[in-house]
Amino acid sequence: MKLSIEEQKKFLFDRLKTEPLRKVEENKDDIKAFVQATKGEKISSYLINNAWNDDCDRNTKVFLVRDQKTKEIVFFFAINCGILFSELNIWNLSQAEKVPFDKYVEAMQRLKASNLSKEDEEKANEQISESMGELWEVVQEPDRVSYLLSLADEKVQLLEEKREALSETGEGEHTQQVQDTFPAIDIKFLGRNKEYKPEIQLDFRLGVYVFWEMIVPHLLEIAEKVGCKYIYLFAADNTEQTVKVVADPPMWTPDYDPYADEDEVVKEEIRTLVNYYINELKFRYVSKYKILKPHYERRCYTLVQEVEHLQSNRESVWQSHTTEDKK
Repeated sequence: MKLSIEEQKKFLFDRLKTEPLRKVEENKDDIKAFVQATKGEKISSYLINNAWNDDCDRNTKVFLVRDQKTKEIVFFFAINCGILFSELNIWNLSQAEKVPFDKYVEAMQRLKASNLSKEDEEKANEQISESMGELWEVVQEPDRVSYLLSLADEKVQLLEEKREALSETGEGEHTQQVQDTFPAIDIKFLGRNKEYKPEIQLDFRLGVYVFWEMIVPHLLEIAEKVGCKYIYLFAADNTEQTVKVVADPPMWTPDYDPYADEDEVVKEEIRTLVNYYINELKFRYVSKYKILKPHYERRCYTLVQEVEHLQSNRESVWQSHTTEDKK
C-alpha cells in the first residue's frame, strides 16, 4: 500500500538521526565509505580527508545524518558562522551623474581639511561651482539635483566619520567600514551518499526531507541562542560549455550538489534543478546585501534565505507535496 506524505516523513523521522562528526572515533572509518551522489568527488574528498581536522580546528562544524537501522551515513552537512553587510556608501547614480557627483564630494572633502590655504580654499569652491553646473547639465531636474547634492553631503559626512574613526583606533589596515552587518549561517557543505537507498518509495527528494526536517530545525535552534537573520550557501555552475546558457544560470555543481537524487543529470534537466533550489528549498539570489565570498567560491552563485521565513517556507513546501499527493 502506498504511504502518504506524512507516513513517509514519519518513516524517515524514525530512521534518520543527526550526530556530530566527532561524536565517536569510529566515524573516522565510517566516512571513508561515503560516495557523493552525482559526480561529487570533491565534496566526498572533503568529508573523507579534511572534515575531521576542520571540525577539530573550529574551521567548520560537521554533522552526519545516519540511518539508525542500517547505520549507513545518508547525508552530511557542515555549517559556519557567516555575515552579510550593506556597503557604507550606496549611491544609485547613473554613469553620467557619477562624474560631477564625485567631483563635488572631492571638493567638499578638501574644504574640510585642516590648515587649508586661501588658494586651496578658492580652488575647492571653484570646483564645487563647476561640479554643480555639470550636475545641472546632466540632470536638468531641480528635485533630482537637490537629491544628489543631499546625497553628496551625506557621503562627505560618512567619509569624514570613517577617517576620524580609523585615526582614533589605528585599525585602518585591519578593518573595513560598512553601513550595517547582519548575522548569518553559512551552509558550507551538504552532500548525499549515493550508496544509500531508503527502504520505501518517496514522493519527494530525500534532500527535501533532510533539509527541512533535520537541518532547518537545527538552524532554528541556533537562531534561538544567537542572533541570526539569514542562511546562505554558494552554488557553482560547473556545467559543460556545450550546455546552452540561460537567463538564470543553473546552480548545479559537482562540488556542491546537496540534494540531487538522480545518479545522472542530463542537460535538459538543468532548468529543473534551478527551479528545485528556488521552489523546494526557497532560496533566492542575493541582491540587497553583500556577502564575503572566499576566492575558491569566486565562480559560485550566492543564494540566501531569511531565518524568519524558514518555518513558513517549510510548511509551504510540505503543503505543496501533500496537495499533490491527494490528486
